[in-house]
Amino acid sequence: MKILVTGGSGLVGSSIQKLIYNDDDNNDEYIFISSKDCDLTDIKQVFSFFATYSFQYIIHLAANVGGLYKNMRMNVEMLSDNVKINENVLAACHHFNIQRGIFCLSSCVFPHEPTCFPMDETMLHESPPHSSNEGYAYSKRLLEVQCRNYNKQYGREYICVIPVNLYGPSDNFKLGDAHVIPELIHRMYNSVNEDIQQERLFKIYGTGIPLRQFLYVDDFAEIILELLASYPSQSIKEEKCSIICCNDEVTIKDVAFLIAHFIGLKREKISFDTSKSDGCLRKTVTNKYFKSLYPCFKFTSLTDGLKTTIEWFNDHYPNIRM
Repeated sequence: MKILVTGGSGLVGSSIQKLIYNDDDNNDEYIFISSKDCDLTDIKQVFSFFATYSFQYIIHLAANVGGLYKNMRMNVEMLSDNVKINENVLAACHHFNIQRGIFCLSSCVFPHEPTCFPMDETMLHESPPHSSNEGYAYSKRLLEVQCRNYNKQYGREYICVIPVNLYGPSDNFKLGDAHVIPELIHRMYNSVNEDIQQERLFKIYGTGIPLRQFLYVDDFAEIILELLASYPSQSIKEEKCSIICCNDEVTIKDVAFLIAHFIGLKREKISFDTSKSDGCLRKTVTNKYFKSLYPCFKFTSLTDGLKTTIEWFNDHYPNIRM
């Protein structure tokens, strides 16, 4: 079986590569591509690349992605780039008869003001997402719609998964563009190493109050491979996507204190800039449906995942994505 992985050099793609490399029983051929191999916003490049290989499956991870403040700065590009990427990839998948695949959404697709918490898969289009990242959120909502349309109209098996906030080794640690965990890790690392006496306060944007769920990337990579192989066809016919999360929910403040503990930054040196946006205060989702399919799966704890991620960061700095 030949399987294409878009976004192959990113956070999730790198984790899948690691799993495949360590799996002695794997007989499939994986092709991992990044933007250096093919510009997925260019339909001609996409069709030319797909024509070169005969893929049976796809794992579509590629996206123009970033943290809260990148989304707020670039809502236009986050919508237009990702719609182009997703439409081009789906068109190529159908044209070259790729029957089955995993397509990655994001928990930011969910409503800013839902009717209840926790949210489940049926609430995805219930009302608008938070305005801070509506460009990216609507591009992912449209991806879910088009996967569903291809499944209904052409009998495809395009499976949408919705992870919560991902983190782990090989993340994007670029300051100003990164998600909250890699941003805090990089900034705290710099603070500790540049200010040995820790005389200055370490400032975190926002109040620290927002609640978030986090997912360790190796867990998600393992789940993707399992879903690609075994996600029930009946679930696809019933138009079900799957939220991937552990049910633990923590505040940004608690995450910051935990990262500070592993980095060696004194807690009393952390302050919060309440003049900056918090983004969405809460977007709690449930993994009830996923657990009904895979009840024995055990998620990595935030403490263990952060410890491993920070150890990886320390070992690889400055040769990281930034």
